[in-house]
Amino acid sequence: MKNLHVSEYLHFLPVDEDIYVGWNRYFPSIFILNGAALELMDRIEHNKPIETDEEIEAYLKEFKKYRFLYEGDFPDGDPSGKDFENMVREEVKKPDRYAEAFFEEEKAYEDLKIVTDDCNLACAYCVNDYGRTPAGIKKRDGEKLKIVEMCVDQFMERKTRKGVKETKIFFNGGEILVEWELVKAIVERTAEKYKDIRVDYGLNTNLTLLTEEMAEFFSRYNFKVHISIDGYREAHDRTRKYHGGKGSFDDVMEKVELYRKYNKGGMKSFQGTIEFPDEFDPEEVYKMGKYGFVNARLAPNLLNCTEEDAIKKARLMGKFLELNDRDEFQVTELVFNQLKRKVNQQEYKFTFNCRGLSAFYGTALEINLSTFSLSYLCGFVHDTAIPIEELGYDIYNPKLWEVSYKFIKDRMESMFTNCMDCELAGICVGGCIMSGLDNKNRLNKAACAYQKEMWRIYAGKAYNDSKK
Repeated sequence: MKNLHVSEYLHFLPVDEDIYVGWNRYFPSIFILNGAALELMDRIEHNKPIETDEEIEAYLKEFKKYRFLYEGDFPDGDPSGKDFENMVREEVKKPDRYAEAFFEEEKAYEDLKIVTDDCNLACAYCVNDYGRTPAGIKKRDGEKLKIVEMCVDQFMERKTRKGVKETKIFFNGGEILVEWELVKAIVERTAEKYKDIRVDYGLNTNLTLLTEEMAEFFSRYNFKVHISIDGYREAHDRTRKYHGGKGSFDDVMEKVELYRKYNKGGMKSFQGTIEFPDEFDPEEVYKMGKYGFVNARLAPNLLNCTEEDAIKKARLMGKFLELNDRDEFQVTELVFNQLKRKVNQQEYKFTFNCRGLSAFYGTALEINLSTFSLSYLCGFVHDTAIPIEELGYDIYNPKLWEVSYKFIKDRMESMFTNCMDCELAGICVGGCIMSGLDNKNRLNKAACAYQKEMWRIYAGKAYNDSKK
């Protein structure tokens, strides 16, 4: 066993008597070990003799597969860290090659997003303003519509030229219904002018501004409408208030019924944010079933949050794992899904967890109605938004990619600087831009604390599920 070595990057979490969950921080597939397995690795680490048999050989094969062990002598020791870094650098080079092909072949964006920063609510935690620096200028309504129509035409005409028969246009906020007349005008014009392309429309809203006209319109154009509710009445009214201080829950529920009047069977789920963890009761979320909902996607606000509160929020999310087992109403949380995907990969592959940093040029373009800027990455990455005038009113201007790619590369370097010593380096990889590394690529310690507690909860659940 002289050529066999134990990885320097292993971590172990006790989950039962003499049972541990183990993983390599850079290639984080879960391995469940008992004391005998740990003793075996200890003997290898200290170069003690081992009597091998078929069972031991099988263990060693698995240990090497999951990078608990490595063979050979390397000048810098365990190659896992360097292998991980090389993988990340290579993966981050790929989108630039895609972008080059995108421009050469004059490909079309897949989706178009039209958003506003304006909102009729004053939520306690509004993430939209986090890290924002001024960009672009306000436009009068007439100018605004003209510019959006020009952008939509470029988007749709490229689709037509490429023979694309279907696409997506999504509206978001802030609160996009403050721009209702523009939304209506754009949809009606697009439907009339581009009859050969099927457009799937989507919209995210707090729903408080919904009218009968809007509800019927969404049905006519087959909109997929997503609603934001922060868990249940008391929690929602603590966070989603009008500017005068009044909670908005009752108005939202009234508008849900109006929406369903024209959209039968619609709006069965909602999404929201968890704030004020000492006052949040997970049990109450499940009572939202009485309003016709069947599931919710909740995620805590981790901006301007203490590490103590972040851990409390993680434990609230862990509580949902228990409650989901007993209830038809289900609460989902993206971090658990990401963890499951990462640790169950046959072969670990680096990707940024945040979809807005997926880094494949051409996925989506965002038009911001408040600043009249365009951006390619997630709309919360404000520094990659460029005023449309600077782009010559060209939605395919390569400058959009240049600023986006710089942000992605800066994020990679920030991860190497801040995250390589963390036991979750290969799992979190910086997280969402509203969590681990924020939208300025700065470390957010509260989000790190949240992720570590979530991992502890997930690892325990993975072990308990393995026994069933």
